[in-house]
Amino acid sequence: MSVSRFIQRVSKDGGLASSNGFIVRFLNPPVGPLFGLDETIEFYCNETQLPNLNTAEGSTNGIYVGSGQVKYPHTRVYTEIQMGFLCDANMTVLKFLNDWQDSMFNQRPGSEGKVQNRDVRLKYMDEYVCDIAIIKAEPGPKSAVQRQPITYILERAYPYAIDAVPLQYGTNQVTQVTAQFSYMRHYTMNYDIRRIKGTMDNIGETEDHMSMPFGGGFSLGFDGRW
Repeated sequence: MSVSRFIQRVSKDGGLASSNGFIVRFLNPPVGPLFGLDETIEFYCNETQLPNLNTAEGSTNGIYVGSGQVKYPHTRVYTEIQMGFLCDANMTVLKFLNDWQDSMFNQRPGSEGKVQNRDVRLKYMDEYVCDIAIIKAEPGPKSAVQRQPITYILERAYPYAIDAVPLQYGTNQVTQVTAQFSYMRHYTMNYDIRRIKGTMDNIGETEDHMSMPFGGGFSLGFDGRW
């Protein structure tokens, strides 16, 4: 394969994907609403992953097919996912995550700012889970996040761990918080970004099929956040 053919192929496919083009959205979280929470999450989530795929396998005697053991898949396995957030001066994201965890156990401060009921009363799962959308985004001719080739929907997610937030004197650094999320399963929504008008091969001249999932356009941009 020649270099020129490689460049042509990459251009025809819309370019190479960047690791810093993504959007995270919590869909109807169980706590809040906090003013501007959706936008805060979108702007301040600076690290996550596209979920992995794993399968639990079993094995059986393969003597009848001429081999010792035959493996077969029997269960899809969904592992936890980690997300990192920048903290603003009001610690909005940390408050949101703490409130979410507290709500799982009905452990909320009373009017005096103290937790009155220290008995653990775990809520029903439907009361503290929500779906999370992780949208892989690429720039288009009209928007820095116009092209969205794949979106992962994590169903029935909740933060099972919030990592310690380090504080120290000395070098001044941006405060960050990391949380681990469990979820029941995920699925993907796929789009062909080459159909966006303005890409190299101009496959299709319409843009209407690329309507943004979950309500409208997004305010993030590569020259702003990324």
